[in-house]
Amino acid sequence: MPKWIFAFIQFVPLSLFATYAFWSGTPDESRWEMAFKLASLAAIIQLAIIVPQRRPTNRLILAANLYLLLGGLAFLTHQWWFLKLYNSLQEAAIFILMLAVGIVATLTSAAGYIGAQGSPRRASLVLLFATALALMFALAFRGDRYLAAVYPIIGLGILQRVLLHRANKTLSGGA
Repeated sequence: MPKWIFAFIQFVPLSLFATYAFWSGTPDESRWEMAFKLASLAAIIQLAIIVPQRRPTNRLILAANLYLLLGGLAFLTHQWWFLKLYNSLQEAAIFILMLAVGIVATLTSAAGYIGAQGSPRRASLVLLFATALALMFALAFRGDRYLAAVYPIIGLGILQRVLLHRANKTLSGGA
């Protein structure tokens, strides 16, 4: 798969979720439900495309898709307790999942949290620290979707790309 297509489709489910949920202002319960259902379907399709690829799956995208899948599944199976938890956590829920995926990837995968085979653990630890910081921002600015979610997610995405680029450069023998 060409790199540009791979890069383009990575944030489609999360973008679909945010666009549908917030297009007409603050969403009501039915809008949340439809946003989660649509985005979880998009996440399934995306994962079916990117997981079989030879390169490691972007851990941030994996966590975002997990967030969407869990929300969609909770609506489909009427797990109101889980939806109440998501509601109380608000934007922090996605960062908790990112942190969980990051910890598991760092401890169990040669590609680590940044997703580069054989990368130094330090790079994954930097991204884990930044994810913890993003979680604190999400809790501090709860309810402000830009400060609590959009900007931290963009920041993590940029940091992950920089760390991945540096790791690949180091692994290929570049300075």
